Amino acid sequence: MKKFFGYLLCVTFILSSCQSDGTNSKNTAASVEDEAVYTKVDIMPRFSGCEDLAKEKRTPCASSKMFGYIRENIRYPDAAKAAGIEGRAVVSFVVDKTGKIRDVEVVKDPGNGMGEEAQRIIKSFPDWVPGLNEGKKVNVKYIIPVTFKL
Repeated sequence: MKKFFGYLLCVTFILSSCQSDGTNSKNTAASVEDEAVYTKVDIMPRFSGCEDLAKEKRTPCASSKMFGYIRENIRYPDAAKAAGIEGRAVVSFVVDKTGKIRDVEVVKDPGNGMGEEAQRIIKSFPDWVPGLNEGKKVNVKYIIPVTFKL
């Protein structure tokens, strides 16, 4: 009988500690939704600098500016240069709903410092125009290749 009451007391304690009022659960659900990271949205984020162009020209312009930024700011790693190695690093990152770059990760690293350099350059990006889904700014995951050619 003592064991039964002990178990009952433990279960009651666990259940009471898990309960919350409706307001907190709604706030938690809203904050989880606010922090969701999408891979496909109505309007994808884009590198800034092309906002004054017509809609159909913004995406190609932004891609061109982004790859131009990479070309201008990348430093070929000394180890790769000395070994005469070329390669392509693939980097994933999140453009958050404020346009900031976060969660930068190297998905494919050809080695000799190329992955680290690709990560550095992505982290140095200026703020982007955030993505939109159903008219709201959202966090969007992006994956891009960074090619190293001698």
